[in-house]
Amino acid sequence: MAQITQGTDPGICIVRFSTGSRICGQLADMLNPVDPATFHQYHLPARTPVELHFHDFDEYWWFVEGRPTVTLRGTDGRTVEETLEPPDMVACVRGIEHTLYADHDLVYYQFSSIRTGNEREGHLTRAE
Repeated sequence: MAQITQGTDPGICIVRFSTGSRICGQLADMLNPVDPATFHQYHLPARTPVELHFHDFDEYWWFVEGRPTVTLRGTDGRTVEETLEPPDMVACVRGIEHTLYADHDLVYYQFSSIRTGNEREGHLTRAE
């Protein structure tokens, strides 16, 4: 499993397909292989709170409807907040805290990396 380093820039996790961007080499090197069994479409109703959290695995959000505001916070505390639009994607490296919000309904594809068996499930949070 690839490791992330202290101070990983959370901004590299945002992939703006809407402007022709692609996953950069640095991000690609950090991501573990995708588990195709986790691929599903997700509908998030307007104004649904999502806590700032992280995972022990990589998580992807590929937006198809709506314009979410995504917040990412790196292990060094650096925070990036961006408004995305279809077909933008967040390729959130394990350990990077993340949340999203919209005042309208969102539709996106969500999937994650293959798990090796040592990952904790669910939303993990850091003590402030």
